[in-house]
Amino acid sequence: MARVDIVRVDTPEGNAVRAGEPITVSVTVSPDRGWFNDTEYLVIDFIYAETSDIASCLLINDNDTNIEDTTTINFKLKAESGALTGEYYVQITNNYFEETIVSGPEDGTITVSSS
Repeated sequence: MARVDIVRVDTPEGNAVRAGEPITVSVTVSPDRGWFNDTEYLVIDFIYAETSDIASCLLINDNDTNIEDTTTINFKLKAESGALTGEYYVQITNNYFEETIVSGPEDGTITVSSS
C-alpha cells in the first residue's frame, strides 16, 4: 500500500483538455510524506475512465512539470489528435518509493473535449 493517496485532481483554469491546447493540471496527495520530492522519479500516466486503459494520446511536456511542494505537483497537459473524449484519472508512479497511486472519481477527473 502506498504511503499517500491522491486527494484532489484539479484544472485551475477550469478548462477541458483539447487537441493542441495545453492546460494546467494540479494533483494533491495526502498525508504529507514528501512523496513529490523530485520529478526525476515520477512517471505520470492517464487512465481512460470508461475502459481503464492507459491513454497514449495525452502528453506532458517535461519542461512543464513543477513540484509546488511535497504534496502538490502541477503540469501542462495536452491531447494529441486521436484522444478519446471523456473523463480520465491520473496514475503517478514514484520510482524512488517504488509506489503507484491512482486517482478515483471522488478525487476529480481530467476532461478531454473535442471542441
